[in-house]
Amino acid sequence: MKKGYLIAIMMILFLSGCGGKKAYSYNPDESSIFISKDGTLKSALVQKIDTKAKSEELKDFANAEVEDFNKLNSANQVKLEEAGIKNDIAKVVFSYTSFECMQEFAKFTQDNSFDLNSVEVYKLSDIDVSKMDSIEIPDGIKGNYIAVIDGKADVYTDGKITYVSNNIEFNDNTAKVDGFNYIIFK
Repeated sequence: MKKGYLIAIMMILFLSGCGGKKAYSYNPDESSIFISKDGTLKSALVQKIDTKAKSEELKDFANAEVEDFNKLNSANQVKLEEAGIKNDIAKVVFSYTSFECMQEFAKFTQDNSFDLNSVEVYKLSDIDVSKMDSIEIPDGIKGNYIAVIDGKADVYTDGKITYVSNNIEFNDNTAKVDGFNYIIFK
């Protein structure tokens, strides 16, 4: 009888999505960028603060920065995803329409938490990696996407990382890159 209940519970968990593939969201605890499977980019500024600022004040300030930037750059738009202060840690997360937009917004706001020259994402099944300069994926490496990054940043991906070039250490869906690197992720 107990066995039947366990099987029923396992079926419910399986059918409801629990126990399936792990979902990766962007909830950073440090300033970083997020690369999604479709190439969408986000960035986060995370910093310990001493002042008694309120979350609403931070959100108002971040919204004003976004509005000012978007008025000047109709083609490249920024969206405020999150802004708040919790336990003396301020966090602001932005999303971008393109890498160029992320780069321009960082200059506009004097954000130096990353120093990137380029970020490109490809579905591995859609490209011929052998024709890409300086990219060599070792045998046995599995993954569905490749992010080609030139610059320095703490990076989160929208899937489990299976390989990072140049012997860069990684953990689950995060890596710290510096220089020309590529990340293979599921």
